[in-house]
Amino acid sequence: MTSAPNSAIEITPDAATRPGVLRIFIARQILTMDESLPTATAVGVIDDRIVAVGDLASMAPWRAGREVVVDERLKDMVLMPGFIDNHVHPFLGALLTPMEIIAPEAWRMEGGRMAPAANTPERYLELLKERLAARTDKTDWFISFGYQPSEHGRWTRTELDLLCPDRPVILWQRSFHETYLNTAALDKLGMTQELVGNHPQINLAKGHFFETGNKLVMGRLMPYLLRPEWYHRGLNVTAELMHQGGITTAGDMLFGAMGAEYEFAALEACIEKPERPLRIINIADARSASNRAIGKQVMGLPTECPPFAQGLVAIEALRKRESRRVKFSKAVKLFADGAMFSQLMMMNPPGYIDGHHGEWLMSPEVLAKGVEVFWDAGYQIHVHVNGDAGMDSVLTALSAAQERKPRFDARFMMHHVGFHTNAQSQRMAALGAHASVNAYYIHALADGYARLGLGQERADQIVRAGSMVRHGMRVSFHSDFMMAPMEPLLLAWCAATRTTQSGRTVSPQECLSLEQALRGITIDAAFGLNLDHEIGSIVAGKKADFTVLLDDPHALGAKGLKDVRVAGTVFEGELHLLPTPLASSLATQHTDGPVAVASPSRTRVLPATRMDLAGIDLVGIDLTAPTSANRYRPIAATCCTTDGDPCVFLRQLAGWAEGWSGAPLNNSN
Repeated sequence: MTSAPNSAIEITPDAATRPGVLRIFIARQILTMDESLPTATAVGVIDDRIVAVGDLASMAPWRAGREVVVDERLKDMVLMPGFIDNHVHPFLGALLTPMEIIAPEAWRMEGGRMAPAANTPERYLELLKERLAARTDKTDWFISFGYQPSEHGRWTRTELDLLCPDRPVILWQRSFHETYLNTAALDKLGMTQELVGNHPQINLAKGHFFETGNKLVMGRLMPYLLRPEWYHRGLNVTAELMHQGGITTAGDMLFGAMGAEYEFAALEACIEKPERPLRIINIADARSASNRAIGKQVMGLPTECPPFAQGLVAIEALRKRESRRVKFSKAVKLFADGAMFSQLMMMNPPGYIDGHHGEWLMSPEVLAKGVEVFWDAGYQIHVHVNGDAGMDSVLTALSAAQERKPRFDARFMMHHVGFHTNAQSQRMAALGAHASVNAYYIHALADGYARLGLGQERADQIVRAGSMVRHGMRVSFHSDFMMAPMEPLLLAWCAATRTTQSGRTVSPQECLSLEQALRGITIDAAFGLNLDHEIGSIVAGKKADFTVLLDDPHALGAKGLKDVRVAGTVFEGELHLLPTPLASSLATQHTDGPVAVASPSRTRVLPATRMDLAGIDLVGIDLTAPTSANRYRPIAATCCTTDGDPCVFLRQLAGWAEGWSGAPLNNSN
């Protein structure tokens, strides 16, 4: 527990005739998120449970016959229920956060430091040189995450060799799906022309590996990234970022994608044993568990139906293993259509402006089978869905399940929900579905998608949270880290204000009220994990999980949510203050130029790196060539300038790490 001066704590030496020490936290304001008692100034805790809420005088019945600690360390602060992010990927954070983060947007990292934004080629080069100089061991890998050609200029094997001829360097594109390697890196991984052959998604001359071509890089690099020195460091950073955001509970929405034993052991080592002030709720990846149950390691095609019945048996066994901070939910994750960031969601007419189509991650038939198996077994089902055609497939599967075996309060959860219609909101509500949305899409994507892909009407209506609430659905928010920062107040701000990068307010009718936005990171987020009986509000009997704020969200209002400073958390009755209170990363973000917004046409020229590269041709690429309507993923400004989806990426990693016969995993040199 965080120490404090003795004057901050009053100990009443009552005769200890009743069990348990009563700790009474005094606060300037307590926002309970309980409609029956919305505010208070004192909360009593015994062990890890809340026993009373009100003011100091109302604690009198609990004080008699007990040792009492009146804790005034938070008397000038505001308490809320511990924030909940019900869709994160600790595994992905563990892989990526140890990399050198140089991205178009600023990212908050451990210790509250900011990895500054680089949205010009000059700034990217400056930061790249700075980070390279700081890493003096030239025999070790230098891996940087966040490269975005449309912002940072064109970097290929040639440019990297000129900058770094004597050390292995990998630039990992912001989408997670692509890498750029210099010659030293290619040699270290044994990448020869004979090995790569004529793979259509590998350009060895440029050191560019993308989509399925990136299997080869990942298969050979994974042993390095999975070393405890790397992976555990990254998982510890991820846990610290959760604490900085005020998160006390997070849902791992794809547990087991890389292997349940490895992931569980890492969570035990980095979350349980260090007694981190948070808990992880694991939701099993149904497809991975089902395939592994029959010894199959690769993900398979969207039309290949995994043996879900065998997966159910494996998941039942897995659920018996848990600890105080690492829990397992009776729930599974399934998939419908593709990623929102890369415009792979399946869309109903009129579809995409350029005529391309999205992709199924599970065909409607496979999804329906997965829903059938786990629905009939009484499981809560979470489904990744982004487009309105994808939503139709999920609703069809849910409707069939309800007709075959009606269930009340099944809490069938739609995740992400990039674009859907008002009519679908009504149908979701009628079928008993609820939603966990990525409200950051509004801020990050609405401007660009109004010009490229969807058009202004539909782009302005992405993440239609207001209509879902109006139809009686519970709506919560998630980061899907690293699709958005793990900062619940920032996500609440996105949903309440619907403010884009350019400052527009889009579809204000879909804005949530301040109260609804705060519910989305507390009680409704707990509801989405089927844990609202345990967490999500400050009520007697629940876990003593609180987020400590320096500012009152009600005083700053919806527009000020991103500016509210998190001072720490109370986890199961123990106080953990941050060294410095932190507002959201967006509130403190500084860039070197205006925020980039997608061009109004499909023509884009990649800026040159603006280095003196001895006459190398660095003329930008004019992207006016037509693209196939049947391509694997839409390409707005080369195949390497759109963001991907970590849910899909984790499953790809599993296949890359275990299913690539051409790249033995023991080759980590």
